[in-house]
Amino acid sequence: MDVPSGLLSLAWLLPAWLLFTLLTLVALRCAHWPRLRDSADLNVWLGATLVVMLLWLIRGGISPGLGFHILGVTSLTLMFGWAFAWLSLLLVLLATTAYGLGGWETLAVNALLMGGIPILLTQGLLRLSQWYLPHNFFVYVLLNAFFAAGLSSLLAKLAVVGLLLLAGVQQYGAVAYEYLPWLPMMFLSEALINGMVMTMLVALRPEWVSSFSDDLYLKGK
Repeated sequence: MDVPSGLLSLAWLLPAWLLFTLLTLVALRCAHWPRLRDSADLNVWLGATLVVMLLWLIRGGISPGLGFHILGVTSLTLMFGWAFAWLSLLLVLLATTAYGLGGWETLAVNALLMGGIPILLTQGLLRLSQWYLPHNFFVYVLLNAFFAAGLSSLLAKLAVVGLLLLAGVQQYGAVAYEYLPWLPMMFLSEALINGMVMTMLVALRPEWVSSFSDDLYLKGK
């Protein structure tokens, strides 16, 4: 669902680039860079970024801007925190755009819609669950991985649809017929893939998941 070049006017692109630049600067400042001094952690971050990049290359679509692919952003956010997840997303977008699967002028729009929304939702649900729900392994996996991934994918795709409708690029009738019926399937696909990945990681490699703690979620339960 990358928005290609030539669909949006400067009135949409300029605010997106301003917000994109601000978020990138904040992410660069907030990222815990000492973590990547360890070659093992650096390799995990780069490897996870590469896996997400490959997921973005497997896609289908009908009309311009109305494509389907797994995002994987929820897993990045839970593993590395929002700042490193945002920087991973930038590497993914640079690679996929250079490959011809997006437009350079719409890179900021794509980053905000397909990265900013999932990161914000995943981080928000994680904080809410930590504040108000029992610190339980199943709450973490089912809510913060399965549900957060599916919902973030759904909201990101609806945001793309809303943007294209507001910009006059697509007509609602065509979108409702060609695109919207597939969203429940994409919700389930995103939820299952991210949920299974995070379940395996917290079970086998919990040290790779910065948002998970054995002391918090397992001990004494």
